[in-house]
Amino acid sequence: MEFVYPRYLWLLLGIPVALLFWGIGIWHHHRMRKRFGNLENLEEISRISWAGQGWLRGALFALSLAGMILGLSYPQILGRELRAVPQPTDVIFMLDISPSMFARDMDPNRLGRAEQIIQKFILEKQPEDRYALVSFNMNSVVLSYLTRDPQTLLLYFDYLNQTEEPILGTNMGAALISGVRVVQADDQVNPVEAKKRRRVLILVSDGDDNIGQWQEPLGEVVRRHLKVYTFGLGTATGAPVPLQMKGREIVKYATLLTGERLITRAQARTLRDLAERTGAHFFRGEDNRQVDAAIDEILFSGRPLAGYQSNPTRQDLFFYFLTAAFLCMLAGIFL
Repeated sequence: MEFVYPRYLWLLLGIPVALLFWGIGIWHHHRMRKRFGNLENLEEISRISWAGQGWLRGALFALSLAGMILGLSYPQILGRELRAVPQPTDVIFMLDISPSMFARDMDPNRLGRAEQIIQKFILEKQPEDRYALVSFNMNSVVLSYLTRDPQTLLLYFDYLNQTEEPILGTNMGAALISGVRVVQADDQVNPVEAKKRRRVLILVSDGDDNIGQWQEPLGEVVRRHLKVYTFGLGTATGAPVPLQMKGREIVKYATLLTGERLITRAQARTLRDLAERTGAHFFRGEDNRQVDAAIDEILFSGRPLAGYQSNPTRQDLFFYFLTAAFLCMLAGIFL
């Protein structure tokens, strides 16, 4: 046990002095009784206290005074608390930016909904976590390597939202290659720390993979024990595919040979397959409940523990001493 204000403990030295004067008072009181004579004559009109009552009352008052002094010194008891330490997680977002992602069957469009999902992850980010961003269409580009300041990822959306002529093609294989490249780059820069971290790939797309080259890079992803969580965007009814835009206005749509506009609809087969092969899950991007469930699984409930951390704790005890002092005071008064 420790005292925050040990300078008040010297007041305890005054208790023996107070007991000395209390004893002198009891002795003087007892001497006066003897001088009075026979006390039995007063029993009918006065209650005669027993001999040890004065000493018991003095002891109670002394204990009350000691309790108040110890409470004033602010005693604390030291202890240890074990806190679970979650494993730091690196999240690599792989974002589809093909023309179908600019379809407006979601508000404001599929790309805008993808930004909202990533923003939710950023809001729930844990301090030791890092995020990276990869964009892909026919090819893929690493826009941001792993960083603890994920707000920089949102700056790239300002650039993506200004796209006027999105490049055709959706190559999920290229996205997986770039995602693995981000992991490899971090392994080279921080080989010791990298072993302590958990890596997760998140692919956000409408599922229209028209290249079909994702099988081979998926083998490398599985070999590295990386999970690929997928978010599917778009609706069953679909929307026309923009090819040329000017601001928020769509200037040109993709058309079929018949002249009709090409309609893009949500495709989940490839996304589900990717997730299941890596032991992860597929989520519907338009469903807020599924998005929240994904964030909980990826950032919280599904995160393994890195170990336990022992933290010193202090428990205040002054309340118990003051309570005991108050009870001793009451007992001494009504004794």
